[in-house]
This record gives sequence, C-alpha cells and structure tokens, in this order.
Amino acid sequence: MDSSTQRKKHVDPQIQGLLSDIIKVIPNVSQVYLNMGHEKKNTFRYRWNIIVDAPKNDINNKFLPIIQGLFFDHQDHFHNLFSHNYAKTELANGNLFFINHCQTEQLIFGNREIGFPWNQHEDLTNVKVQKNIEEDFRTSLEGSFAFQKGFKYFMSDNNLSQAAFMAHQGFELGYRVLEGFLCGKVKICHKIEVHQKFLERNIYRTKGMFNLEDNTEMELLELLDRAYSSSRYENSFHIERGQLDILEQKLDCFLDEIKQLFEKELELLQSHDTSGKKALLESKNLEEPNLLDTIRQLSNENFEMMRPANRRTKKGYYLNHVYVHSHFSLFYTLRSTLNVCILALDEQCDMTLDIKNIKEDVKTVLEFAKNLIPLEEGNFLDKMRELMLSDNETTT
Repeated sequence: MDSSTQRKKHVDPQIQGLLSDIIKVIPNVSQVYLNMGHEKKNTFRYRWNIIVDAPKNDINNKFLPIIQGLFFDHQDHFHNLFSHNYAKTELANGNLFFINHCQTEQLIFGNREIGFPWNQHEDLTNVKVQKNIEEDFRTSLEGSFAFQKGFKYFMSDNNLSQAAFMAHQGFELGYRVLEGFLCGKVKICHKIEVHQKFLERNIYRTKGMFNLEDNTEMELLELLDRAYSSSRYENSFHIERGQLDILEQKLDCFLDEIKQLFEKELELLQSHDTSGKKALLESKNLEEPNLLDTIRQLSNENFEMMRPANRRTKKGYYLNHVYVHSHFSLFYTLRSTLNVCILALDEQCDMTLDIKNIKEDVKTVLEFAKNLIPLEEGNFLDKMRELMLSDNETTT
C-alpha cells in the first residue's frame, strides 16, 4: 500500500503512533480519515473516522471497546467507527457528514486508488444533488415542526401533560436529525439527555440545548423523559405551565439552530465543490464542450422525475416531485383514485352509492396525474432533437 506509506511520513508522530496501533489491533480497517476540529464549533482537536470492512455487530461488540482503550489517554481526540457498507450507503444517500468529512485529502490510511468515497460518487457536489440533500433535510425536520405545532395547540387547550409529550418528541426528532449530519449516525434512544451527551462529543452546547450542569434545566430534562414514559405506560403526569413556557422557548430556538447548523454544513460542501472545480480548471486546458459533454449536461439538468434506488437493496427508481399537502391529503387522493376506478366499472351501481363527491374525486385524481407529467424530460427531448437531427430532417 505505497500511497498509505507515503502519507505516514507527513503525519504527526503522536497521530502516526495511534494510527499504527489501530491498524495492528483491527486488521479489517480499510480507510482512516482525520479531521481537524474547529475551535469555536467542535469539542475535539482531532476527529478520526475509521472505516472497517466488517459487519456492524462486530464493530460494536469487538472493535469499539478496543478503540476506546487506545484513545483513553487522548481525550482531545474523538473517534467514529463505521462499517464500510454503512458509510458507503450513507454517502450514496447524501449524508453530509460523510461527504464533508471523508474526503481524499483527509485520508491518512488506505489506498488512494481505492477511491472510497470520492471517485465512486463524483457527482455528489453538483447542484441537483445539493438540492436533493436540502429537500431530504426539510422532510426529515418536518416531524419536529409538526410536534412543535402540537405542543402549541395543547398548550392553548390547557392540556399540559400532552403538550410536554409533544415537546419531548420535537426535541428527540430534532436531535436525531442533527446527529445524522453532524455525527454520521443516529443514537437510538428516547432520553433527551443521552442524545445531548452523544451530540456534545462533536459540537459545543447551543442555546436551544440543555445545560447539564444546571439543576433547573436537568429538572426540565427529567420532566420531558417522564412525559414520554407517562404517555406510553402510566397516563398520569404533572408539569407547570411556567416550565412549559421555558420548554417552548428552548424548542423554538433549538429548531432554528438545527437549520443554521445544516446551512453551515451545506456551505462546507459548496466550498469543497468550488475548490475542486478550481483545481480541475487549473490542471486542464479549457476546451469547448463536445456533443457528448453537452448531452451529459442536459441529462443532469433535465432528468428530474426519477432518482435511482439503492441498487444493492432493490432495482428501479424512486419517483420525485409528487407534491401532497399532508398525510390526509395523500390518503384522500388514494381514496379518490379508488372511487374513480369503481365508477369506471360497468354494472356496479351498488358499489357507487356511497360515493358522494364524484366531480371532486375526478378532479383530485387528474390533479395528481398532472404532477406525474415529466415536463423536464420533455425539454430534454426537444434539445436532443435539435442536437441530433439536422434542419433537413426536422422540416417538412
């Protein structure tokens, strides 16, 4: 592994010693990435992202305790252990953590020619992929905003115990979103305190998070956890309105901070994209795009309707850009579709007796079908016709 040996010569002796120990005790290590911590943002000096070619269970049960022992005397170093398959899947799905923090220039062990992850996913920094990442983020955060609305509703209805449960769910889902793009993995737990401790290994506490050294805020945390367990098991819980007022302010602030932190990670991605393009332009002579390059560019811009599924798990595509307002709207559309199908059947009058809004059902189905028309692909075909056919072939 020549490229790895060459890189070791330029690594700090302490880091080189840790790296050598990791490689010795875990023979399955395939890549190691080293990130410098940000002084005002991160709680660590160095972050190690260690990619291991092994099942997830082996990583958690066998290798993680070993790594924790190696880093015991290096408290300013933070380490992540990921299976190769998990990291590769998350990267393909647009997880900003892996895109931003597992780059070739951060690789300190592993053959650069293997190409994990960058030369297998060269398009991860283009505009369309960034747009998909933003849309996925907004979708993932919708649950927290829904619980935030539920919290305010139950507060206005003076149902304080249910409002507390809604606050718990808003915080829990928010932490899970944060963990996904700041830690690379989500902590499976319902206790907010556990989520915060997990996240604080990566970033400093924000205003919307809880001060674990403050007795008042620790009491709020305990109340949140009791609100969750009570709603599931006891159905008896008491909380003061003044405590809920504090939780409301913290939840509002927390959700705003999640959006700000995501924007910073997206800016980091865009900075990688800009620097990468600049290096490419400096290393190559600029030429006029040929026909194949033009077709590829048009394809990237106009093939919007479908996104490839993860080919490791299933074949085919996911359909994008079908807008529905809510879960109720989706179910209403599905019911309307079935009603229209029933109406189309001959001699089935008895089945149509409970269909009251025929015109509305037909309208709903047609509007839904209209969203399935791939206008972008139509634009692509028009441009392709101009490129591929001469004027004599296209005129009558």
